[in-house]
Amino acid sequence: MKRAKAKWSLVLSFVLAISLVLAACGGSGSSSSDKSKSSNKLAKDQTLNLAIGADIPTLDPTQVTDTVSNNVVAMTMAGLTRMHNNKYEWDLATGEPEISADKKVYTFKLRDQNWSDGKPVTAQDFVYGWQRQNDPAAKPAYNFLFASVGILNAAKIQNPDDPMYGKFQNLGVKALDDKTLQVTLERPAPPFFYSLLSQAQFMPQRADFIKAQGKKYAQSAENVLYNGPFVLDSWKKGSGWTYKKNGDYWNKAKTKLNTVNFRVVKETSTAINLYKTNKIDEVGLTAEYVDSFKKSNPKEVQSAVSSPTWFLRFNQKTNKNLKNINLRKAIGAAIDREGLVKTILNNGSVASNYVVPAHFVTGPDGKDFRAASPDGFPAGDAAAAKDYWNKAKEELGISKLHLNFLSQDGSNTQQLNQYVANQIKKNLPGVTVTINSQPFANYLKLTDEFKFDIQFGGWFPDYQDPMTFLDMWTTDQPMSTTGWSNKKFDNLVKTASEGTADYSKRWNEMIQAEKTMMADYPIAPLYQEGHTWAQKPYVKGLSFPSYGAETDFAQAYLLEH
Repeated sequence: MKRAKAKWSLVLSFVLAISLVLAACGGSGSSSSDKSKSSNKLAKDQTLNLAIGADIPTLDPTQVTDTVSNNVVAMTMAGLTRMHNNKYEWDLATGEPEISADKKVYTFKLRDQNWSDGKPVTAQDFVYGWQRQNDPAAKPAYNFLFASVGILNAAKIQNPDDPMYGKFQNLGVKALDDKTLQVTLERPAPPFFYSLLSQAQFMPQRADFIKAQGKKYAQSAENVLYNGPFVLDSWKKGSGWTYKKNGDYWNKAKTKLNTVNFRVVKETSTAINLYKTNKIDEVGLTAEYVDSFKKSNPKEVQSAVSSPTWFLRFNQKTNKNLKNINLRKAIGAAIDREGLVKTILNNGSVASNYVVPAHFVTGPDGKDFRAASPDGFPAGDAAAAKDYWNKAKEELGISKLHLNFLSQDGSNTQQLNQYVANQIKKNLPGVTVTINSQPFANYLKLTDEFKFDIQFGGWFPDYQDPMTFLDMWTTDQPMSTTGWSNKKFDNLVKTASEGTADYSKRWNEMIQAEKTMMADYPIAPLYQEGHTWAQKPYVKGLSFPSYGAETDFAQAYLLEH
């Protein structure tokens, strides 16, 4: 799971395209020059130009919690596996590991690969990287994945109340030699084990380099080592960054692009104009531009529904009023989700009242999770919202309420923010809302500090399993940032996490966990993400996984045009 960045850029919009409307500046979505035709020959200049709505929050794999940073790591780092077209491929692991009879010990052989400074990547680099993710001194931000997948002792090392807390040397990972990595689990591996190993948290890291860099580590493109398809050639904070092909990557033959330029553009109208003038090669279309682009450039427009989900968080930790379930239900019911997805987004997103998305994963009976668990959170209903609000006022002894609504900045999110705020104020008389729109990095910081009453949040899955949408909400999970706690939910998630052998039992436990969460209403689901974008016809080979890193251009290429 990664905290999603709201944006319209295609290459990162698969995670998070909140394609919101700006007032049209006039004209259609046609390109200003006729470059729509392309041949089947590779272009001599393999430079891909893209725009994105936010800067990189971090280059340190140990601090990655968001989709933007995760994608940078995915393109510049190589782990045991790599995701491509929703399937894992062996990356630095040469192939299937040797598996013990009890299916708890996995021994991987590593292929030859150098770091960007010329030194070889070793099994010890994986050991250090994984241990650093579990070292409290490194302040790891996303290490619960190690416990989720069942790495030996990970749960104990991460638990402040356990005698093994902080003893990362006891983690179930060992270098048998420079090219042999042994991973020990507490239970047989779940189905998503290999795909999860492609995530930023499981990348190798070089101890000597990190220690030598000190506080400078990961503060610039030069203060990081790379071993993946690309290296980060430059990073101008607030403006953009540039990837260059890594000529030392073991699978470089499949990497056709020589350069990928990202520029930070927060205004949707600016991004559209950049696309029209052929300065960027793709752009997410906001509601206002969809119809005009479909009319003028039908062959360039594409649409899809993805797996990220978006919701409102309720801060029950520091706002005592939001501990009242009728108040939470009132806020959730006040929002017309169908109006949101049809009039504000208009990008293929669908209104949702669930945690685990539709068309994401099937169970042992072959049914989609949503078919197996059709019940959902209370949907938008203005009359019901007023009833909940009246009950909340009586129970809390209040007649009015002010809410601080934390969201992301950028023109593409402003209409969504205003829509949600207006719906709450309109349907809950006496409630006022202040919108606090922040740059992505500061938005994450304020979220972690509980500096909000309600927060607009999104989640992109790490692996293809319902657990990636459920385990973040447990009491001891810092990524929850709601202050919500439910022992029944915690126990269901715990037993489902540990019960990988009996998939039918585990599947039912995850269904019951979601139902338990629905009953308590700690969040208000809004929509499952869809997106509509325009892409130049000469851009080929982009991969958009439904989980993990949201965009993969490691095998993309450009045709002559």
